[in-house]
Amino acid sequence: MKKFFFYLIPVPLIVLSLFIGPSDIVTSSDILRWVEQRAGLIADQRADADLMVDAIVLNVRLPRILLTFLVGAALTMSGSALQALFRNPLVSPDILGLSAGAAFGAALALAVNGLPLQPMAFACGLLAVGTSYFIARSSRSVSTVSLILSGIIVSGIFTAGLTIIQFLTDPFRLQTIVHWTMGNLHNAGWPKIASSVLPIAIGCMWLLVIRWR
Repeated sequence: MKKFFFYLIPVPLIVLSLFIGPSDIVTSSDILRWVEQRAGLIADQRADADLMVDAIVLNVRLPRILLTFLVGAALTMSGSALQALFRNPLVSPDILGLSAGAAFGAALALAVNGLPLQPMAFACGLLAVGTSYFIARSSRSVSTVSLILSGIIVSGIFTAGLTIIQFLTDPFRLQTIVHWTMGNLHNAGWPKIASSVLPIAIGCMWLLVIRWR
């Protein structure tokens, strides 16, 4: 029963997040009236202010909230998988160079025109993990210690590459790169949510299927 209530914690957080934002045009009372209208508690008058609330909530705040929870779910599942793989609750994606590789790929895509962002981040993340495994395997037996040490080396290499890209790129693109590496979701929208649901769902279901292996 306690687990059930634990899983319900995000629900009030989602509702609370709808009322929090930098907009000075729409106040918390406007959001509350909008929620009451959507719930059918009061008459829907569809005034100009209500149309503004529609635009801010449905096109800005709600997509950011949903994408945040999708990203959080993906990070939770991947983190649990890494902890199970290394049998260590303190493990993180930095150990295999995964985070540094993905950040390098994303920065390269943002700095060079024509490169797709998500595929580059994904490919470079896989490249970092594969390189870490290849270096660790060179000693004929892949141990946890050798894999961690090789991951630290690979992470340092990709971090250095990320620093070089940040140094060489122009200031406008540099700001975008820094925002991306910080996990900025200000460009969240329904198309990005639609493109994220399927791969996240497939990855989570695959991890659930193989969880007992």
